[in-house]
Amino acid sequence: MIYKIGMLCKHFKGNNLLEKNIYRIIKIGVNGSDLTENVKYTGDGDFFSARNLVVYENIFQEEALFAREYEDISSELSNEKMIQYGQKLKVQPLTNEEIESISSKEFVNLKKKVVADKFKEMKKK
Repeated sequence: MIYKIGMLCKHFKGNNLLEKNIYRIIKIGVNGSDLTENVKYTGDGDFFSARNLVVYENIFQEEALFAREYEDISSELSNEKMIQYGQKLKVQPLTNEEIESISSKEFVNLKKKVVADKFKEMKKK
C-alpha cells in the first residue's frame, strides 16, 4: 500500500509545488455508500457503488473533501506525462524535502494567493 492516513501527497498536474494540488489522506478503503454528502466523488463511476476509495483533503482549500478509487489515484502516468510533470503517479507522496518546503511561511502565503487567484478565474467562466 502506497498511501497512509495523514500522508501528504501531490497531484501530478502543475509544473511545481505551487501549481500542484497538495492533499492529506484522511481515510483509505472506504465505500461510496459510507460517505457523507460533504465528500465530492471525483471518480468516473457511480459514487454509491464505488469501492476502495481514498478520502483526501486539499490542505490549501478549506473544507474540501474528495474521494476517488485507490487504484485510480495510485496509477502510473504515461512516460510522456512522467517527463512533463516530474512524477510517476497521479497522486504521489511528498518527499521529506517537499514537506519541509510547503511548511514554510513563505510557501503557504504564496500558495494561498495561487489558490485564491485560481478560484477567481474559475468563477469568471
